[in-house]
Amino acid sequence: MIKSPETYQGKQVIITSDRLVFNAREDSVFSSDSTIAFSTNKDFHINTSDGSNGMFVLNSPKIHLGVIKGDNNIADNPAVKGQELEKLLNDILNHLNQLYSVVLPTLHQITTLPGLPTIPSPGNVGLISPLVSQLSTFRGKLKEIKSKNVYIK
Repeated sequence: MIKSPETYQGKQVIITSDRLVFNAREDSVFSSDSTIAFSTNKDFHINTSDGSNGMFVLNSPKIHLGVIKGDNNIADNPAVKGQELEKLLNDILNHLNQLYSVVLPTLHQITTLPGLPTIPSPGNVGLISPLVSQLSTFRGKLKEIKSKNVYIK
């Protein structure tokens, strides 16, 4: 566990100043065999430039954004993959549109004798079965929308 910066933890270099600027002409590398921790009492900014070519790249097997208040555990709610969610929701909406605009208007009701209640025609099964089957496929895709890497609070 990383202790606060004020806590002595063995061999250290301590620099105290009103401002520190590290300016490299090429690139900078921070490396550790364990953890690198940044601590601030206020804001933490990471800025890139180079117009639309500037990128912030974070490469990690798992990324947790936030701490769950009260128990100090890391965020455990998987982020949603936007393109997969959009495709799944469009599939569901198209499916419902087909159900309401094509299938329901063509369903037939039959009665065995005049005056008795009507029942669905056996011919309806051929119209509805593929749609019901497709709903199961949509349910299976629901697990695909959750990120396995990014977790938010």
